[in-house]
This record gives sequence, structure tokens and C-alpha cells, in this order.
Amino acid sequence: MDNKLLGNFIIAFPTAAYVTYIIVMKEPNSGIDWTSVIVGGLIGMISFTIGKKIKSKGEVE
Repeated sequence: MDNKLLGNFIIAFPTAAYVTYIIVMKEPNSGIDWTSVIVGGLIGMISFTIGKKIKSKGEVE
């Protein structure tokens, strides 16, 4: 698999999967769950960093 394609997948998929799970499992009219917001942000930052490293693997920095 191409490194750029794999990197883009790793950047997008974990955050999208977590947000989809939270939306499906959320109780109606329950308001904002700030723990989910923070966890989603952390997952996004970690997956972005890993995906960026995979995309630039083999390139001169």
C-alpha cells in the first residue's frame, strides 16, 4: 500500500470511527459529553502524528 494513502487512512479513520461510535451510542437529549470531546481530540492528535510520520517515511526532512 502506498505510504501516502496509508497515512491518510490512519489520520482519518480512528477519529471518524470514534465520533461515529459516540453518535450512535449517545442518549437522546443528553447534551455535550466533555470527556468524549477530550478523548476524541486526543485520538485525533495521536492519529495525525502517526499518519504524518508514515506519509513522510523515506523522504528527506
